[in-house]
Amino acid sequence: MADTAPPMEPPKLAHTPRARLDATLLRILGLAFTVFIIAYIAIPVVVTLVMSFNEASVIRFPIKAWSFAWYQDFFASPQWVDALKSSVIIALGTTVISTVSGVLAAWAFERFTFPLKSVVYLVIMLPLFMPGVVLGLGVAMAFGNVSIFGYDIYGTRGLVMLAHSLWAMPLVFMLMEATFRTVDHRIVEASYDLGGRPVQTFFEIVLPSVSTGIISSALFAFVISLNEFVMALFLTTRDTQTLPVLMWLSLRSAGTPRLAVASVVLAGAVFVSLALIMVWYVRQLKKT
Repeated sequence: MADTAPPMEPPKLAHTPRARLDATLLRILGLAFTVFIIAYIAIPVVVTLVMSFNEASVIRFPIKAWSFAWYQDFFASPQWVDALKSSVIIALGTTVISTVSGVLAAWAFERFTFPLKSVVYLVIMLPLFMPGVVLGLGVAMAFGNVSIFGYDIYGTRGLVMLAHSLWAMPLVFMLMEATFRTVDHRIVEASYDLGGRPVQTFFEIVLPSVSTGIISSALFAFVISLNEFVMALFLTTRDTQTLPVLMWLSLRSAGTPRLAVASVVLAGAVFVSLALIMVWYVRQLKKT
């Protein structure tokens, strides 16, 4: 009778002192890096928030008196309120333009094949990597003397929306292209077999299945446009200037705590947008 060798046991990891030391060192480095990133992000936000309650007429430390006076001053100023209104309107318009165009372009790239597809992809993504000063100056020179039905489009909010979409649309396209890859195309084909038209299938089958990606992309586009400064500096006038542009112009003349209030308003809009993304994402996870 032949001897049978005992079954070999899988090798065990050697928990040597050196391995334990390396693991501890990695945990310490990871924790230190996390704390550094959180502090790097939080400190400017906290300092700005604190300075917005400074009663003094200039930005300075230490704060001798606390007050809501600069918040009242901000929301009582027609110039600052109009700038905030312009920023929100432009951001909403940019969101609509970039979301619609980005979603449709991403679906076309995922679903269809057409000539020069790689070249078109490069053209769509190129503005995302271009400096804002180049895009802003280029749009200003291209449309500076253009008028539609007798109205000059330079300095209008619509032109700024289109310019901001040069950054926002590629981001929406990139996010939605990855999202559309998760769609089960067998469901789409089944809809076609049952008599569903392509447009009907897209709106009733495809879009509901990628609603989380669409909402996230739209909110990211909104935040990008709301905080954009360089292109708006080239393309806005006194009547249409955005809040970041007015902040920069005010900083050149006098650095009052009103700037801190404006920064808190912009930061608050960003935090609200991120919170909406998280809430929507968690709700969608609970449904699955």
